[in-house]
Amino acid sequence: MNNLDHYLASATSAESITIDSSWGQGRTIFGGMSAALLLKKLNQQNPDSGLLRSLNIAFCGPLFSDQPCSINTREIRAGKSIAHWQAELIQDDKVATMVTACYGRQRDSDIHVAHENVDCQPPESGQKLPYIKGMTPEFTQHIDFIYHGGQLPFTNSKLNHLKGLMRFSGVSGKELPEKELSGKEELTEEHLVALIDAWPPTVLQKMKSMAPCATVTWQLELVTPISQLTRPIMTDEYLTYEAEIRQAHDGYAHTEARIATQDGVLLALSRQLIAIYDKR
Repeated sequence: MNNLDHYLASATSAESITIDSSWGQGRTIFGGMSAALLLKKLNQQNPDSGLLRSLNIAFCGPLFSDQPCSINTREIRAGKSIAHWQAELIQDDKVATMVTACYGRQRDSDIHVAHENVDCQPPESGQKLPYIKGMTPEFTQHIDFIYHGGQLPFTNSKLNHLKGLMRFSGVSGKELPEKELSGKEELTEEHLVALIDAWPPTVLQKMKSMAPCATVTWQLELVTPISQLTRPIMTDEYLTYEAEIRQAHDGYAHTEARIATQDGVLLALSRQLIAIYDKR
């Protein structure tokens, strides 16, 4: 069982990557892992393209554990300010995950609209979501979740929102794989992307019993680049996640989320299209 940083290093140094089953999510690998691997490769190839501004992720098919996969990248187009790149995660000659990244250089502008600080709550005031083997997805053993709003999956909730905290679990005191994140590392863009996708889809709490759902597409905007924060975020710090179901019908849900530091600084905006299989 290996941690996220082990696989991120492989994304830039190895011809193929084989991900162990501890990162499983149903019959596929956790989507945040897939997106983070592709971003790591793109960031390596684009050190001078400007700051990462947005990601568009398509989960095209399952990525299986304990089977090799590889990464293909290409430049779509680059101008003076904006560069667009694409990366694909390939397994058995099929695209499992595809990412399009937009990098943008800073430019002078008279337009400035500041975001409102996000209301953040302390960890001790919430409810922990434990990892239960056979009940929760395998990848959740790598991440600590604390609920502050909404309800747990499959509880027939009437609520449409979800709010809580998240961080990598290497600082939680539980038994972890060797070289798990110690909490003393600085949080990177790849860490952030993986964490954002870790929360259960907001719509799961509305289901009456266990049933699958899957993110089809995911759009992510990096509002405050990590490199522009007044201080680095460490991996032992919680981030705030709050999500809302905007609409759900015909077997699909449309959700939006905000991700912030514990100081209330807005880091990212996230939007997902989720396929729901509550009636099959």
